[in-house]
Amino acid sequence: MTREGSGSGKLILFGEHAAVYGLPAVGTSLPCRTVLRFNSENIPPNRHQSDRSWPSSRNAIRTEGASRECQNILLKLLDDLGQLDNPKYLPPLGSWQIRSDVPQAGGFGSSGALCVAVARIVLDKPDNQYDREVHILANLLERRFHGTPSGIDTGMSADNGSALWISSHNQLPKRCAISIPRWHLLYGALPRVSNTANNVSFFRREMESQKPELISAMNELGELSMDFAALAAKKKNNFSQAAARLVNRAQEILTALGLSLPTLNRVLSIAAEEGAIGGKLSGGGSGGAFYLCAPTQAIRDELLKVLPERFAREDISLALNLTPLDFG
Repeated sequence: MTREGSGSGKLILFGEHAAVYGLPAVGTSLPCRTVLRFNSENIPPNRHQSDRSWPSSRNAIRTEGASRECQNILLKLLDDLGQLDNPKYLPPLGSWQIRSDVPQAGGFGSSGALCVAVARIVLDKPDNQYDREVHILANLLERRFHGTPSGIDTGMSADNGSALWISSHNQLPKRCAISIPRWHLLYGALPRVSNTANNVSFFRREMESQKPELISAMNELGELSMDFAALAAKKKNNFSQAAARLVNRAQEILTALGLSLPTLNRVLSIAAEEGAIGGKLSGGGSGGAFYLCAPTQAIRDELLKVLPERFAREDISLALNLTPLDFG
């Protein structure tokens, strides 16, 4: 028996951090994927189907373009699945082959994509559609690495498009698929100076103190997610300009919260000088993923040519080079 499962990279467009507190977020899957291939005919020698410990053997895992970290996470996930008290979630026995081009730079959902790929194989679900059961298991696995994830990251990795995610009490967020009109972006990443877990913990402590300015900021980030989804539904000709205004307002809020970096602020300023009309961080902040908006595809393509040289002149190093992303 052979099965294949995959999960995509993701880009949060709006609502980072606010989603932790039940507020809406918008994100999209990316064309990069983590792909797992499982073959039950290649069980390592001297192993029996009743032996649930064997996935720890590295002889059972082969990698193609996946990092050692990705390989180690897969081994951890398979071991953890064997320990869950649910026979439906027991991983099948055989050999696992992994390949991935999801960026490891921070904020693109590399661990979530792997969790989704594992869930699809374990549950024997297809890749070409969002599946709630896959989302549930993937989020359960993601908890092994990120404590109490909102469920939005794994949802984006399980999706094959763009969606508004609306949180519900003690349940995974509800997926509301959206169709984004013609929109031209560049995404990239800067080296991180702090991880997402630290930033989330900081804001959780601050939110517990009921600081009015923080509550207001989070609420506005959630409102911007709803505003963007409504704007996308209208499909007006000036969508790029209107969306950029929302993007820039979100970045202002995230900067006020201390999540931006001087380097990112400079990146956004340089991009604006060259024709970009908006840009913001994406994800946990303090480095990691960001994206830029262009008014047209031609200007976006010109940005892709000129920005690397500008960054080099100002000694700005990216953890992930600029990559184009088109909607519509």
